[in-house]
Amino acid sequence: MKIAEIKEMDVAGIAALIRDKEAELTSLRLKHNSTQGIENPGRITALRKDIAQLKTVANQKKVNQ
Repeated sequence: MKIAEIKEMDVAGIAALIRDKEAELTSLRLKHNSTQGIENPGRITALRKDIAQLKTVANQKKVNQ
């Protein structure tokens, strides 16, 4: 997800997306730590990056209001 796409969203939309991505990250971490494993461990890193970007833009929008 690109920063420009995130900046166009409203704060409520960003918050919902953060919740969804954090839930997915938790699920992937549980699968990764269990005996199942996951196909793409790099997805965990990508989700962490996306969540950080979303939280950064959300914080910027709060400060600028």
